[in-house]
Amino acid sequence: MRRSGAPRAEPTAAMPEATLDPRHGPLDPRKVLTSIGEVVYDWDLASDALAWGANAAEVLGVADRARLASGAGFALMVDPGGGETRHEAILRCEAADEGAGVPYRARYVLRIKGGRPSTIDDTGRWYAGPDGRPARAHGVLRIDRAAPAAVDDAGASARDRAEFLRRMRAEVAEAGRSRRPLTILVLAIDEGLEDELGFEAGEAVVAEVASRIRGVMRRRDGLVRYAGSRFALALRSCPPDQAEIAAARLRQVIAGPPLKTPRGPLALALRIGGATAPDHAIDPATLLARAEEALAAAKRALSQPFVMYDPVKARGGARPREAPVFDALEALNARRILFAAQPVVEAGSRAVAFREALLRIRAGDGTIVNAGAVLPGLERGGLVPLFDARMLELVADHLAANPDERVAINLSPMTLETPDWLDTFAAHLGARPGIASRLIVEITETAAVRDPGATRARLDAMKALGCAVAIDDFGAGHTSFKHLRGFPVDLLKIDGAFVQNLSRSPDDRFFVRALIDLAHHLGIASVAEWVEDEETARMLTEWGVDFLQGWHCGVPVVVGDAAAQAARDAA
Repeated sequence: MRRSGAPRAEPTAAMPEATLDPRHGPLDPRKVLTSIGEVVYDWDLASDALAWGANAAEVLGVADRARLASGAGFALMVDPGGGETRHEAILRCEAADEGAGVPYRARYVLRIKGGRPSTIDDTGRWYAGPDGRPARAHGVLRIDRAAPAAVDDAGASARDRAEFLRRMRAEVAEAGRSRRPLTILVLAIDEGLEDELGFEAGEAVVAEVASRIRGVMRRRDGLVRYAGSRFALALRSCPPDQAEIAAARLRQVIAGPPLKTPRGPLALALRIGGATAPDHAIDPATLLARAEEALAAAKRALSQPFVMYDPVKARGGARPREAPVFDALEALNARRILFAAQPVVEAGSRAVAFREALLRIRAGDGTIVNAGAVLPGLERGGLVPLFDARMLELVADHLAANPDERVAINLSPMTLETPDWLDTFAAHLGARPGIASRLIVEITETAAVRDPGATRARLDAMKALGCAVAIDDFGAGHTSFKHLRGFPVDLLKIDGAFVQNLSRSPDDRFFVRALIDLAHHLGIASVAEWVEDEETARMLTEWGVDFLQGWHCGVPVVVGDAAAQAARDAA
């Protein structure tokens, strides 16, 4: 699977040749990530454990990594009111995880490196547990350095928010005493204006929006800007029905005429969330938070640009799916372990090159459970090697029965370090002659560097049996150029957390192109994960990536399960 003679992506002015081509000095993914202010993380929401990429200390300026080891500890660094946080973006999402995770994006203000405020762009995917609710997240945090002045402005905005809440304290209390309602509207224009237009043009747009709002608001109302392109508007003596009228008027005045920008006329639209005192809260901070909850709902509902806080819906939240009841070991012993195969396609032709086998479990009630729902529990119980062995058996049988197919399996660090793994691996391949050349073993970048010497010896042993080796989730900065060069690697799978952002992040475009270029130099084929649209697929293909993987290229389909096949046939 090694690549030869592939055209190399031409560097741009923003991507110096010395950085992209290891012949001018080995490219170090960790240094590149740090230079663009990005760091990868994994968050277990159940335990609140937060694991970071190797460059977290450099990017966040925190020497004491214990401060970053939990979601709660990280939250202490976030400025209150500095925008929708990662936690809010994940927990307020009503989409269901169908096996590939649910994308999220948050922008907020973080105090790093001596308390300096910085605007953060935080993107990734969350994965559901058995109850359908978010259980873990994988993403990348990026410091928005494209607009350094916005950092100071974001800090000032947070102070403006605090002053706004201080002024509203007496107003909210008076609303409770007099029963004359006070409504707070939170208004947001499109995120990422500065990414699209540049800082100065983006700020000019925001200033024009503020001017238009002031042109229609009453003299007794109060307006404050915070969190970049977000405003809070206090409407005195305004019940919810009048707030809806006010929201419609605000949306109308913002909608036209289009604004002139360096990239041409720009039509704007507002999303608005509202909450009223005393019905929805009796203190200003809670009232504003509930207006922000309503705004999040308005952003999710494209046909409903204004949402008033609904306490009934807030108490219920997103309706979780019924949690399947099963015992993991019982499922293993009852041979209810399955795998779903997701296509990995050639970038140029889009023909299927191979498939990746993804763990699935059929619960006692017949429900198919995705790997993300069970893996944390399996890891805590030390059961992963048993499931990896079963997956190897299933895939080996499938390859023996389908001589034209090629399949990749995932191997956990725990399994790779198990003393009898190589014997198990050799036994399955020896019992099915001819399948080894069609089997790919994927290990994560973090697994590769836990003990590089031992890892190389184990990979060499598996390679000697005829299989190919891939490094999964590549790009977090754990693997040095020296280690990568020494491992017997056939495939580099670029972490989807970077691929997900290509259409809007110049930094991620730079980084992904650099990783593809590194793979070219080493003669290793490259795979881009989380490819979800044609624009991203075309971009990656032009840069010379070898393979694409994601729901745009093919969804996972359960293999060898009669019940699942019957359901597909019926559909």
